[in-house]
Amino acid sequence: MRKIVIFAFTLVGLLSALVPADGASDKPKRGGTLTVAIRKDLVLMNPLVNTQSTEQSIRDLVFEPLLGLDLKGNIRPYLAESWRISDDGKIYTFSLRKGVKFHNGQEMTAEDAKFAIDYTMNPKNGAYGLSRLDSVTQVETPDKYTLRIHLNSPSPAFLSLLTDIQSFSVIPRGSLQPGINQLAKFPPGTGPFSFTEWQPGQRIVFDRFNDYWGQKAWMDRVVLKPIDSATIRVTALRAGDVDVTERTAYEWVTQIVEGKLRGLGFVQAPYAGFRRITFNVADSPFNNKKLRFAIAHAIDKKELLKGAYFGFGETADQKYPKGHAWYFEGLPSPSYDLEKAKSLLREAGYKGESIAVLTHKGEERETEATILQAQLKKVGINVKLDLMEYGAYNDRQRKGDFAMEFRGGNYKVDPFATYQPDLTCQPDLKKRSANQAGYCDKEMEALLKRAENEINPERRKELFRQIAAKDLDDLSELNIGFVPRFFTFRDHVKGFATNGDGSFVWFENGFHRTWIDK
Repeated sequence: MRKIVIFAFTLVGLLSALVPADGASDKPKRGGTLTVAIRKDLVLMNPLVNTQSTEQSIRDLVFEPLLGLDLKGNIRPYLAESWRISDDGKIYTFSLRKGVKFHNGQEMTAEDAKFAIDYTMNPKNGAYGLSRLDSVTQVETPDKYTLRIHLNSPSPAFLSLLTDIQSFSVIPRGSLQPGINQLAKFPPGTGPFSFTEWQPGQRIVFDRFNDYWGQKAWMDRVVLKPIDSATIRVTALRAGDVDVTERTAYEWVTQIVEGKLRGLGFVQAPYAGFRRITFNVADSPFNNKKLRFAIAHAIDKKELLKGAYFGFGETADQKYPKGHAWYFEGLPSPSYDLEKAKSLLREAGYKGESIAVLTHKGEERETEATILQAQLKKVGINVKLDLMEYGAYNDRQRKGDFAMEFRGGNYKVDPFATYQPDLTCQPDLKKRSANQAGYCDKEMEALLKRAENEINPERRKELFRQIAAKDLDDLSELNIGFVPRFFTFRDHVKGFATNGDGSFVWFENGFHRTWIDK
């Protein structure tokens, strides 16, 4: 077997070197309780089922994946401190970190990881990670700290699937019974906090795990309080009933920035939301590439983000942000150029016909659509807005019943999972489960197929550079930018930082790195 990646540094050392995002003191205080307002309550206590959205964020306090991910999208050690990949790309061998304890005091071994994978792969258990592990054929444990996973075919994206607990988290062998989803309590995890209690609709309580293998949490306790209203969450924060709140509305963050709300601070998850315009390239008028580029040159992305998102956000020309491991420098993309837009409109044969923009109701969505309408009017494009309830909007986009539309989304750890759904031909254009644009190009499909099976990192990188370049040149979608989500907190909360998606606990920071200074 050839070694692909072996990391010598320790995760503890990396975490210790991280500077708090708010410039807080480098002398944290241990003790106290951090109370956090969250938008949704917990649903299930089985850590391998329904592991997404808020459920994942909550469980991240307790459970951990094999691998981590830094802010630039690089895969790092976590519970596995190193790994090897066979020459044929079908066998992954992980060396697990020694001395890691579960919350019940038991040491983590390869048998525990194998148990979690086997449980996830049993269709009767309804585990969320089942589809993620569909290429796994066998799991072996050659010794106490070695985990060997066999795949049915090479999968360059496999490592990326192990960087969060959506695939599986390591739990003690035998700690879950088959087919049981609702438990009285979580099984033991390896995370910085252990589960204490859950009072549905009121609070979820976690206590510091003093035998945690990494940097131990500063807080004695974290209490999560479900509050579905964003306004009530902020009201609770201002009243001092909670210390931190997630998903704060832009208007409140703006008031903090302007100094109108004293004693509050914020941290952003900069890439939590992605905004783009999708053209229905399978039908007229946007089967005309020149018309698509005319619109692209007519849109001022900065103005659009400023108007719709209170000035927050970062423009984007690719599906990954600048500085990310899968962002490619030097690829041409259409710039804001009104004269170029007018010239292309003439070449496209546009005669002032009405073009409908599909979007769903909601203040930000309606604002961005209105700004787009005004921008396109400057070059003579007649835009009509189709503002729908979300259900009707979703139904129409899936049927391909639109000309152009605003969409959200996000990027995945591995670029194949990011690009493939939007760029793979669909047999039935009236059932667009992923590729809403109706885009179909055989050269693109061939590139994606080669990238999916390419195990050489350098060749795979070059293939995705070609994919990103062709995506920009074909322009079935126009990337607008990334918009953040915000945590806000009282000024006695120190040291907290989140990642691009807004996780509560992640590879480099989170609530376990947070302390209270009062």
